[in-house]
Amino acid sequence: MTKKRYAIVGTGSRSAFYYNAIASKYESSSQLVGLCDTNQTRMKFANSELAKLGYDPVPTFLATDFDRMIAEQKPDEIIVTTVDRTHNTYIVRALELGCGIITEKPMTIDAPRCKEICDAVQQTGQKVRVAFNYRYSPHNTKVYDLIQSGAIGTVTSVHFEWLLNTSHGADYFRRWHRDKRNTGGLLVHKSSHHFDLVNYWLQTRPQTVYAQGHLMFYGKENAEKRGITTFYNRSHGSEVAKTDPFAIHMEQHPKLKALYLDAEHEDGYLRDQSVFGDGISIEDTMNVMVKYQNGAVMTYSLTAYAPWEGFRVNFNGTKGRWQMEVRFYRVESHISMTFEIYPARWCYPARSLAPIESVSDGVLWLPPNALGVSLFYGLTPTRSNDLFRTY
Repeated sequence: MTKKRYAIVGTGSRSAFYYNAIASKYESSSQLVGLCDTNQTRMKFANSELAKLGYDPVPTFLATDFDRMIAEQKPDEIIVTTVDRTHNTYIVRALELGCGIITEKPMTIDAPRCKEICDAVQQTGQKVRVAFNYRYSPHNTKVYDLIQSGAIGTVTSVHFEWLLNTSHGADYFRRWHRDKRNTGGLLVHKSSHHFDLVNYWLQTRPQTVYAQGHLMFYGKENAEKRGITTFYNRSHGSEVAKTDPFAIHMEQHPKLKALYLDAEHEDGYLRDQSVFGDGISIEDTMNVMVKYQNGAVMTYSLTAYAPWEGFRVNFNGTKGRWQMEVRFYRVESHISMTFEIYPARWCYPARSLAPIESVSDGVLWLPPNALGVSLFYGLTPTRSNDLFRTY
């Protein structure tokens, strides 16, 4: 069998999901032929991780040599795991050079960049696949099946609340995501998962959208309001950071040290900025109202400083109501957290229903049922099969 040839642009932590899969489970059908990044140290780290799997060193190319990588290595597909704002640059150029695309979400961060990509797809005939991994989680697939079965009739409204805890949520405010020019904000970078889920669950698309967001917890101004008087720019080398429970000390984390602290000399990227420092332009408290093409409506909220991580989603339908709550991270500190599986729960109709307004709560619902939960990130078997299957 001829192996499908892949190259990865952007070799930060997210890229490991892809190169590990290619080098192990999909090694018989896939070949990694190039790594591309602005930083040689990070590419060297990726090759060191691949070596642990017995994989031969992969040729590396700086970002300025992206075209040369494609010309010399002739990849069939480019996997894009760069900073969000540069997705369009690599996607469009790779399409023009004859490659298909697998890109991390979000595909891009604004409408002009999106149009640029769509135009390139039309002009080249190549495919762009966006890796929305979360719809592959078993509980989300189950929700799809339940709604599409018609058990609660036509879904008329959805309430979706997502909570990021002060470990995961805070981390967006330490790194490049804190600058809205890089991400479009968490409604683009993070909530795109959730908006994709609702599109998938309801099999429809948004018609009108209203959103607002505010910075209410992170940032220097908010910290000052809570009485904090000592600040620092980044954790490494800071005496003040030693007493900040939100500070991340990369020298204590071997992979973070190798990927970022040891790589700073090449590009100046700081992975350990203070979550209560200056320069934060993204929001941490967000609300959205959506009207869908099929007539359903949704209220949505995202909070990035909650004590636990997970979500609640409620569906109201013409025959009943589904509701589900999933919690999967307990905060140990503002740096680390424990993955704990709390049962996903939902309520569902007991039998064929009379009009909903005449049914009491006791008749309408059965006790909650347990449903398996999996991690929301990474490559589930179904997702990785979809990405790396041969055609």
